[in-house]
Amino acid sequence: LLYFLSLPPQKFGHFCDVTRRIWGEYEFVRRRDSTDEDQDPVLVDVNFSKDSTDSSITIAKECRIEQTIDLRGRMAHKFRVKHRGERAILKLSWTPVDRLPESAVYDALKAANIPNIPSVIDSGIIVKNSFGYRVEYLLIEDCGVPLVEYLQAQLTLGIDELSDIAASVMSQAVECIYSAWNAGILHCNITADSIVVKDERVAIPDWGHAKFAKDCAVDVDTLAAKWLFDKNKVAGDEDCDAPTTVTPLYASIPVLVGATQRSIVDDVESAFFVAMDALYKLQVDPPVVGMVGAEVGGRKSLAFMRAGCMGHYRYMEAVGVAKCSELFAWLTDTFREYLFVRNGEYIGRDLAIDPEFERTVEIQQLERILVQIKERVFGKSPVSNTGKKPSQVGKSSTSVKAPRRSKRFQSKKRRR
Repeated sequence: LLYFLSLPPQKFGHFCDVTRRIWGEYEFVRRRDSTDEDQDPVLVDVNFSKDSTDSSITIAKECRIEQTIDLRGRMAHKFRVKHRGERAILKLSWTPVDRLPESAVYDALKAANIPNIPSVIDSGIIVKNSFGYRVEYLLIEDCGVPLVEYLQAQLTLGIDELSDIAASVMSQAVECIYSAWNAGILHCNITADSIVVKDERVAIPDWGHAKFAKDCAVDVDTLAAKWLFDKNKVAGDEDCDAPTTVTPLYASIPVLVGATQRSIVDDVESAFFVAMDALYKLQVDPPVVGMVGAEVGGRKSLAFMRAGCMGHYRYMEAVGVAKCSELFAWLTDTFREYLFVRNGEYIGRDLAIDPEFERTVEIQQLERILVQIKERVFGKSPVSNTGKKPSQVGKSSTSVKAPRRSKRFQSKKRRR
């Protein structure tokens, strides 16, 4: 890290201060070394361009996407850029070499034909390994803005219509998460920034924290050879004590209190909180303290606050959502039961107290919910592709496949 901090800014600049160093035109070109016949094809060089060309990328100061940056662990800068006249998202990531390259995850998602995933325009590795870190370059299509920004841009609509849109977006996000998990890929960091909407299309970007299951449906050996990572290391458990493995404001309750096993339930819970937080921010008179947006005294405090809210018989009001449509209320009731009720008992407090508490995946229940979503949210039968209401967002193209029961991602039974 000190090496990169000391680099002069003439070519690429200080990576950790990149937001003030690299405005202008840049070209990311495949590295070619005539002396090395085995040159890795994913390696790229960064060249400053005096003039705009067909292959250059325009980076402007005002186009940086604001997000929290932590100098420890994984770090990423994102920009809205122009490439060949089209809007795109440029992502420059500083990642430990024992983590999955995000580009490898996108390759896996494409191979598994997962819907609602941004198209990758170009990608590569700028620095393969320096002091245990790599610098990765990723250029993807611009898929829009976070859900709350999308809704705030349509405030002329009533709260019922806005919450119907939120229900549709959340539903498509969960279907995408399920399809990826079914192929052995877990997102691990669903946040407000990783559920985006543009022109009535929902997309799930930001797969930089993703994990592959040991029985992943894609060819991990080929991906590891291409993207220069050790498949055995990246299949290990998450270290939830590291500050950059999750975004606390949207993390699941078990992850907040230190659980080291992830499952699809954690990603669904994060999507649930993203949708609830978006509706909370649209309320005319929101309370001072909200479920997700409040500044609380640490992860465990946030976990206990959420567990208390979700256990309240009027939990919607407890988290600051006083008004919403019947559709959104049905959807949140349905997912609240899936997330926090087992055998008729509320388990939220158990999740907040004991990081070793078993929360089963209940995949058949989730699949039934996905079928109900097709009927109630998208207004169609499970086998039909038509019948959406005009006010609802997007095209849900995810099919419900046969259940995939990954031992890697499901919680193991533990003693309490």
